[in-house]
Amino acid sequence: MKKKLLAVGVAATLGALSGVSNAAITVAQNGVGHINILPYYSVQSGNTTLISIANTDEVNGKAVKVRFRGAQFSDDVFDFQVFLSPADVWTAAVSLDGTVARLATSDKSCTLPVSVNQQFVTARLLDANKAQGTREGYVEIITMGDIAPASALFTATKHVNGVAPCTTSVLIGNAATPNDLTGLLTAPTSGLTSFATIINVASSKAFTIPGTALVQSAAVPVRYSRQANLTVGTASFGNVAPAFDPLQTADSVFDVASGNVTMYEFDLPDLSTPYGTASAAAQLAELQTAFAKGSVVTEYATDDSILAATDVVLSQPTRRYYYTWTDTPAAGTDPLRTLATVAGATGPYTGLAAATNSITVAAPTVYDREERTVVDQSSIVISPNPQGSATWTLIGEVSVVSINNGSAPSGALGANITAQDYTFAYTDGLVRLNTTNQANATALPVIGFTAVNVFNAGVGASGTNYGQVLPLKW
Repeated sequence: MKKKLLAVGVAATLGALSGVSNAAITVAQNGVGHINILPYYSVQSGNTTLISIANTDEVNGKAVKVRFRGAQFSDDVFDFQVFLSPADVWTAAVSLDGTVARLATSDKSCTLPVSVNQQFVTARLLDANKAQGTREGYVEIITMGDIAPASALFTATKHVNGVAPCTTSVLIGNAATPNDLTGLLTAPTSGLTSFATIINVASSKAFTIPGTALVQSAAVPVRYSRQANLTVGTASFGNVAPAFDPLQTADSVFDVASGNVTMYEFDLPDLSTPYGTASAAAQLAELQTAFAKGSVVTEYATDDSILAATDVVLSQPTRRYYYTWTDTPAAGTDPLRTLATVAGATGPYTGLAAATNSITVAAPTVYDREERTVVDQSSIVISPNPQGSATWTLIGEVSVVSINNGSAPSGALGANITAQDYTFAYTDGLVRLNTTNQANATALPVIGFTAVNVFNAGVGASGTNYGQVLPLKW
């Protein structure tokens, strides 16, 4: 185990015993919080993902970090900052540009960099097919600080007649060393809400997914970090109160002692950066508590007569923080030290198979719509494994479980990177999917939804699809 990861685990245990954190991060039932997580985005199979982030605070603006992470190892594939005015809404679309995902927006809210209309970035993706790694994943949306009405930043970002001025001297300053806006922000308050719509025009279907909102129960510090390619831990890293450094994340890929990936200012904040907690370890422990689920329940439909297809998205936005990592590739192939290889995992992911990035869980419990259930669990398999298989797994950061879809990994969503099929004896019904790590009986930190698609042949000349989104129950 890496030394830093061991220290994080020890600190988390001590924190739990000593009460070092007097606040708690919880999932906001009203969908509004300090942090939002969109559990899935996709540009696979003709999909486009439409994203909306709203500031429901009618007094203060918000400085917001937006980060897209890939489905396989949650590597950063695109991140930037958005400055939302009071009651402001920022929207964008993510689509496929050649072989790589691309973001496009005509929104007038200020961003850093000034333009975010570009392809996703593959520098942190280790796979041979880097482009594919940008096509599916999830999105972190983190309030870094409030923009109070009296501040220069408020004037620079507040819309006037529908357009924000985005004053360069305030937002950017010296392009070589961008402005540190910490002194222009106040402690972040709740107010963010978001949703994503995965739309497939050619197939006439759409799935709208609300973001999962996290709220901190006590006042939190300002946590701004510049959107800059300045190396953390050097004299160029100028943030103060609080200082941002490798201790402000539980992500051991940046462990200085291990010599893995070089960390830059744009890597902070992440979900583990202390947000009213005593440390990154304490933050991670609270997130684990907030998201942990031993199992989830959902309906499913796979009736061939209506071409029904069901995909269950089980996104695990803290899984990254439990990985251990090998050293980066040789300097000749990775001179910027942007890559590291997953070697294993600890904590709730103890026993993870690094080669496949999969964790073993117990068999699902399946019912049809008339209460009948599967008695012989060996009849449930992950296809195309033969019947009798006793192994069920969740693959990757965004595990997509497709039901009764045969050799194709995904039906409703057209997922590919981390999708697998569970074959059941019944075409429609209710299923309880196990989300407990069999290696240590730990409930995994999971958010997500179920996407169901059905086809109505009686509409028009060629029929039409209908997309349904079901919230997970537990």
